Amino acid sequence: MKKLFSTIIVLGLLLSGNAYANTKDVTNLDFKPSRYIGKVGPSYEVVNMSSGDPVIGINSFKFIAIPFDCGNDGIFGDDCGPLRTDTVSANRKSKGISHGDRVRSEIGTMDKTFKGSGNHWMTFSLFIPNDYISIAPAYTNFFQIYEKDYGPITMIQERNGSLTIQYKISGKIIYERNILEISDIKGKWNHFVINVNYSKNKDKGYFNLWLNSEHVSSYKGQTYGGSPKGIFIKAGIYQNFISKYLISKGKNPNWVKNQEADGFPTQIIYMDNIFKLKKKKNLSKLITKVFKDEKVPLGFRLEELNIKEIKNNNNLCKTNDKNFYCAIVVSNSNPTLKFSAEDPNQKQASIKAIRECFKKYNDCKVIFLEKNN
Repeated sequence: MKKLFSTIIVLGLLLSGNAYANTKDVTNLDFKPSRYIGKVGPSYEVVNMSSGDPVIGINSFKFIAIPFDCGNDGIFGDDCGPLRTDTVSANRKSKGISHGDRVRSEIGTMDKTFKGSGNHWMTFSLFIPNDYISIAPAYTNFFQIYEKDYGPITMIQERNGSLTIQYKISGKIIYERNILEISDIKGKWNHFVINVNYSKNKDKGYFNLWLNSEHVSSYKGQTYGGSPKGIFIKAGIYQNFISKYLISKGKNPNWVKNQEADGFPTQIIYMDNIFKLKKKKNLSKLITKVFKDEKVPLGFRLEELNIKEIKNNNNLCKTNDKNFYCAIVVSNSNPTLKFSAEDPNQKQASIKAIRECFKKYNDCKVIFLEKNN
């Protein structure tokens, strides 16, 4: 068995370390595997149409998260073992950065950062198979924008079966919105477009997200912490707080590397069209070139994207004071019933709404959290 595992590890490292030959149709970024040392499976695979996998054009990236297949990146961090929040990673300034309790099949541009100021345009395509299973209450990230030494500033993730976007500054959540249910986008390619102006000035920063040409998220305010080391992108599967899932299933939360799956689902996703440029017209030209004679999907026709006003969910939050935060919570078992609360403090608004939900249910989740329009 050890010999078999050794062979798998070698194959995984070879796949993880390929030079991205023939993947110009997939990305214009210089990715490398994230925390892959010691993993059994590869951090990613490059698949084409002959593989039988869903592919756009010539190639696409495939990410497989094998249960409990955690890795590390040397002295900088280790995904294995229990959650630790008292450790300061060697490449971070901020304290309280957590390690452990996670698994990933992920790539990142960690060594190829871009200047964290000004306007940027990004795209990516995501395919979630019909048999994808959530590991809620743990969550799975698909796409992250990371400020070096300061942590993630944008996280597009699956939480409790919903597609959610989160904005953070130095680890603090400043905006969170539930976009739609994962079941609504399974079994097909979905196209995301991001336009962000990175600024420490709350009057200049903004962030907009489109999904399949629909404007689904908008934020105005400070958009990054000002790290002099720049910003980078991460893509793939990143599972966090695995112990929460195990506890919810009545299992031992103190899991160990490569233990038996025992019902823990294997998650698989595909990604493509991971592009970033500063100017919209240049990104539009690149996308047109990539698709060649094929018709550019509506979701990537950048000149046709519009910004619309995004209202509070179902108008449950009535306060006209724009200094108040609105939080909306639902129960997984009865998502049609919504609980809302408002407060000048973002965290308190969320707590109040969750408390109302917990009076009737024990499986509550925040689906909306932002300032009133």
